[in-house]
Amino acid sequence: MTVDTDPASSVNGSDGVTDTRFVNDIRSGIYSNGGTFLSYLGGDSYTPYLFTPSGQLILQTGTPVGLPPLPSYIGGNGSSFREGKQLALSPALDRYSANLVAKFEISPALVPFIEAKYVRTDSIGSQSGPFFFSGGTTGSPREFFYTTNPYLSAQARGVINDYYGYAPNEEGTFTFIRNVVELSNRDEKAKRETYRAVGGIKGRFNDDWNYELSANYGEFKEKTRILGNVNLQRFLLAIDAVDAGVAAGGAANGNIVCRAQVDPSARIAFEAAGNAAYAASQLAADVAACVPINLFGEGNITPNARNYLLQDSLASGKITQFVASGFVAGDSSQLFELPGGPVGFAVGAEYRRETTNYVQDEATAAGLTFYNAIPPFDPPSFEVKEAYAEIRAPLIRESFIHELSLSAAGRVADYKGATGTVYSYNAGIDFAPVRDLRLRGNYSRAVRAPNLTELFTVPGQNFATVGDPCSARNIGTGSATRAANCRADGVPAGYDFVYRQSLGFLSGGNENLKAEKSDSYTVGGVFQPRFIPGFSLSVDYYDITVNDVISSPSAQGIINACYDAADLNNQFCDLFARAGAGGGPRGEIPGQILENNLTVVPLNYAKLKVRGIDFEAAYTKRFGFGTFNTRAIYTRVLQNDSFLSPTDPGRADQALFELGDPRDAFNVNSSLKLGAVTIGHKLRYIGKMTPGAYENNFSKQGRPPQNADAFPIVFYPERWYNDVRLDFEATRKFNFYVGVDNVANEKPPFGLTGAGGGSAIYNNTGRFFYAGAIAKF
Repeated sequence: MTVDTDPASSVNGSDGVTDTRFVNDIRSGIYSNGGTFLSYLGGDSYTPYLFTPSGQLILQTGTPVGLPPLPSYIGGNGSSFREGKQLALSPALDRYSANLVAKFEISPALVPFIEAKYVRTDSIGSQSGPFFFSGGTTGSPREFFYTTNPYLSAQARGVINDYYGYAPNEEGTFTFIRNVVELSNRDEKAKRETYRAVGGIKGRFNDDWNYELSANYGEFKEKTRILGNVNLQRFLLAIDAVDAGVAAGGAANGNIVCRAQVDPSARIAFEAAGNAAYAASQLAADVAACVPINLFGEGNITPNARNYLLQDSLASGKITQFVASGFVAGDSSQLFELPGGPVGFAVGAEYRRETTNYVQDEATAAGLTFYNAIPPFDPPSFEVKEAYAEIRAPLIRESFIHELSLSAAGRVADYKGATGTVYSYNAGIDFAPVRDLRLRGNYSRAVRAPNLTELFTVPGQNFATVGDPCSARNIGTGSATRAANCRADGVPAGYDFVYRQSLGFLSGGNENLKAEKSDSYTVGGVFQPRFIPGFSLSVDYYDITVNDVISSPSAQGIINACYDAADLNNQFCDLFARAGAGGGPRGEIPGQILENNLTVVPLNYAKLKVRGIDFEAAYTKRFGFGTFNTRAIYTRVLQNDSFLSPTDPGRADQALFELGDPRDAFNVNSSLKLGAVTIGHKLRYIGKMTPGAYENNFSKQGRPPQNADAFPIVFYPERWYNDVRLDFEATRKFNFYVGVDNVANEKPPFGLTGAGGGSAIYNNTGRFFYAGAIAKF
């Protein structure tokens, strides 16, 4: 929890008070499962009242923690959102696969072949959590409640009337905030199918030359049903409940209906719909079927109201790929040989065509549901024609040195569209001064062309959790120009807006993207000493730089870049606008960024740089009673930097040591085979990582630490995982196995979920038992 902010003048971003605390049993002071009414009773923070299942309003209890005006609570009667209803750690997954491999040798020079594969996966899991609202979540100015709502208890009405100063029978408005867990968790149920078939001919000729001609066609199909999505047009109609008798000008009769059913002026289509015409076309039917809903306290939603609001969303997509390719490979043994032997070669060509499409159901695509509205995607095809050649020249073999050889390869690719023609190539050397030691080095240039999604995605709705850099709490944490730029952009003094929900923006593709280019260098060797039979050690140093990286600045990055630049005359300030003195069309306060105004597209502007050393050691030893095998793989990362600053291309953002990117990681796999029984053990190590940015606590490129008191710890602790397995080979055709993963039941540290983001590097299933059998026919 954030508990402190640092003044702009703080040395190394630290005022000596830790900015955050790790706490147990944290409860939100804003959202709750029954509904939260925020009041201000004096002091620095709002005072939350919670709706009980009976519809009463009670003060939230617990120990306040966090920054005003919206604190959280340790303990008490609030919602933790870890009650087993809202957080999915792993999806359910079923996988089916079938493979066919066949060939028929007419002669060594003519062998027709075919390979076919079918794979299907069925999965279900929560990616989004339950529906929630906060007064601005839907984007409609009607996302409020009336104090005359017949579902509102007299006690709760009294609390709200006293707070606003409404008369007892006055029809005032109020906002409350709620996670609506009764409306399900918006699970995504997906069916994915892949079909692939390769057919062709291959063979050998000219003694030691070979060839292959093939055609490959594959399809990937996906159908996703978002279960328990909410229709926002119906939501706005259903929350506006009235007593039919009162609405007709008489006494209350207990017949609660939707206002729109008795008052034509309340029949309003969803204002924030992306397709206003579609929303309007559904309005009459939505009004006629409207079922009022009681959201004041958990457990009060009737089945009819639930069914009225819920509308499963559907999405389907398809990708196809066709590849025609051919190559000839061989060596020069029939023509000439070098001192080390014949020259090996391969030449070939390939044509590849890919298509993709994606479509949502009409209501979701129109923006009527609580799910990102994505326009139909049916871009032009992706096509590329390629030719390549490879050569390996053995210069020396078993002479005064054991072996020396050179290799080289090149590929030219002509892409349809703006990418055009690109080249990739590599060259390498293998040098073995003695039989026990082989040294190697390689340089390669590789390219990655933009894919169809990056090129042609139609701008669609998206959301991001952001902090406004011009808010008083953030204005001192950026560049020296941030404060002046915020004022120059019309942000009023004293502005301290805090987002209670995500910022809506538009994201799409960029047809002018070029290919990414990478340069990589590797140097290493393999040591297999004859005096230690069964042992080998390989060590490789790698250095990879990727230029013209296709990257979309984040919504937060664009906003920050606008104000952290020297002035407002930059490309990032052109990507969004703020509300003027009169506010914005969707209730934005003066100075607030307008909803669905910011635009994010991918650009070729970034660079990536990684360096490290890979170690691999293996040892096999046969004893009279069995065989012992072990293999260890260790990676030591020396550099992992991203150069993603839109305003400062040379500014490195270090990922190394940050969550998900440890400096050190290794696996050790060992087994002992004793007759028909094999005992296996796997040791996995994950090194320490920082809970926030590496730059918080450490200098980078000569820059001082940025926020040295950001967290009460500098690193998350190391993690060791131990897995064991026992295999029993009953017969040559039947094998049985049992195992236990994560024997010590290690959990992700400090409340991390192990789901998504960097924390997915940790095991989140705990101690895991499994058993199985393999039968061969």
